[in-house]
Amino acid sequence: MAVINAPAPATTRQAAPRSRLARNIAFLAGGQVVTWSLSLLWTIFVPRALGPRGLGELTVAYAATGLVSVVASLGIGTLMVKEIARDHQKAPWLVGTAMLVRVGFVLPSILAVGLYIHLAHFPREQTLVLWLATASMLLALFTGPFQAAFQAFERMEYLAYADVLSKFVVTVASIGLVLIGFRVVAVMILVLVMTAATMGLNVWWSRGSFSIDWHIDRERVRFLVVESLPYWTTGLVLTIYLWIDAVMLSFMSPEVAVGWYAVPTKLFSTLLFLPVILATAWLPRLSAAFRGGVDSLRRTGRPALELVLVLALPVAVGTALTAKPLIGEIYGPLFAPSVPVLVILAFTLPPTYFNIIVNQVLIASNRQIAWTKVMVVASILNPILNFFLIGYFQSTQHNGATGAALSLLATEVGMASIGILLLPPMLDLRSAVRLLRALLATAGMAGVVLLLARYGLLVETAGGVLSFALLALVLRLLSAEEINLVRSISTRILERLPGRGTT
Repeated sequence: MAVINAPAPATTRQAAPRSRLARNIAFLAGGQVVTWSLSLLWTIFVPRALGPRGLGELTVAYAATGLVSVVASLGIGTLMVKEIARDHQKAPWLVGTAMLVRVGFVLPSILAVGLYIHLAHFPREQTLVLWLATASMLLALFTGPFQAAFQAFERMEYLAYADVLSKFVVTVASIGLVLIGFRVVAVMILVLVMTAATMGLNVWWSRGSFSIDWHIDRERVRFLVVESLPYWTTGLVLTIYLWIDAVMLSFMSPEVAVGWYAVPTKLFSTLLFLPVILATAWLPRLSAAFRGGVDSLRRTGRPALELVLVLALPVAVGTALTAKPLIGEIYGPLFAPSVPVLVILAFTLPPTYFNIIVNQVLIASNRQIAWTKVMVVASILNPILNFFLIGYFQSTQHNGATGAALSLLATEVGMASIGILLLPPMLDLRSAVRLLRALLATAGMAGVVLLLARYGLLVETAGGVLSFALLALVLRLLSAEEINLVRSISTRILERLPGRGTT
């Protein structure tokens, strides 16, 4: 079996853990700031040019292929992160075996999309967009094992580089295409080309980190398939939350309703960048900490759990308060029915933030089966709620998107309630006091936003951010350790600016 460089001695591997964490968060945060800005540019120009119907076609393609992708991926990526983080020498055979397993899912994936197209009786343009999205999805499947290995090695810069480059090209080129008159098909072709380029980059970067063992071993295949199933279920349900509503909308509502839902869900997924950054950076550390017992896991996990809850409050309230001007000023009157959908999704953010970290803690502590059971129940209840609520709001308000958003909110709140019971006792009285201070800061921010509403979206948004930041300082929302972490992250980001040198 091919091997990578042997792990460093224990003393070296444990050196400056906070520095490595700050470095990884800095890369991920820097990448997310850039991609968030690019996503904002995309959402300003592309939806307005395509209109609700064109955006609906694009969303249906992403929804269908997203569901197929999570089925075909089997949750192997999360298992790889956990295993490689604990033993770097497993990387070659884990990456090679994962690639071979995914080859077996190419044909079933194509057949699944073909069946969906047949049952839905899509027109020619929607069918073409779906097949282009399928090709892009298959290429992304083979990129996943490389990115999982990079995450396990705590080389988050490669994840950030790939994401930023892909988003930059897709955003700029998509805007250019729609402004000169091209439609959804051209945008999807562009995405396919960039997905292929991203895969090539990941393969190239891996040459300096690990080799790939292509040996076919039945026991290795069995290990990956069987041990990844709990993570697969978790990923499947998460994808169901994000996409099954759009798929059901495509059956139960006109394409324009899918477009009304697409804008808020894109904003919703963009606002998940905070817990995703923390979860990505913390999972290897949580997995390593669990070797020291529950107390070690608790000490490592509590800061992440508290931080996402503190940050979720202002993000949720701020998004809800600015939903109307945000939709009106950026997307125009054709997307006015998206406003109530965005408000509902805004209040879905806190339980979703919480659930993301709960999932990571349970994975690290080898209790993913418990969360898998929760996800299985949720995956059954969510489509049922969608069926009734989409139908009700489509028939009464001609906007099934509102029902889809309420289904997601109900499911996430239910999961968060169970998550509280499943976690080891991480949060304590000090955590409760900290969250109370966060509520006070959020209430103060809300007052400022309401007072500034007459001055427009930019002014009220800036006022809300500044007021919360000031109140957070006054109320001491961040611990001394977190302040030091923020300083370290800021320093690393600044060092990578042009003219500032490198570390």
